Amino acid sequence: MNVRSLSALAATVFALAWNGAAGAAQTPNYYECAGKNARLALTVGSKADVGIDPPQTSLPLQLGKKSYAFAGKDVATESTLVGDLWEVTLGHGPDLHIKHASVVIPTIAQGDGPVSFRSQLIVTTVETPLNPEPFVGVVNPSRYLDLSCTASLLYF
Repeated sequence: MNVRSLSALAATVFALAWNGAAGAAQTPNYYECAGKNARLALTVGSKADVGIDPPQTSLPLQLGKKSYAFAGKDVATESTLVGDLWEVTLGHGPDLHIKHASVVIPTIAQGDGPVSFRSQLIVTTVETPLNPEPFVGVVNPSRYLDLSCTASLLYF
């Protein structure tokens, strides 16, 4: 086998391997969701300075007419059986309540294109009253907003 044949064979093997890797299932890093009076876009960061993912996670969120923007440590995540729970704190009233927004993003193995799925945005108000009487009623009332979502892989 001469050098030219060996080079052609190596190029063919490399091209087939690259094509197979490009078509393999990948984990999305961008999720866009919309529903009635709610819209969000979650970009999952890699915490690395260099790479195909952004260095930090970001979550712009619109609830009704209010817009919020969260990034980095302001976006908390926890793995669950149904997927990753992403949570942000929308605000708080001292000695009254803390308002959170959470969304569940299921584990997705993405092929060649975007993947559509449904989820819910959960807006929870944690009551924290400071009074001598015990609180009576639902301590952490929540609203559940249906979302239609798309997962995709973005290169940064």
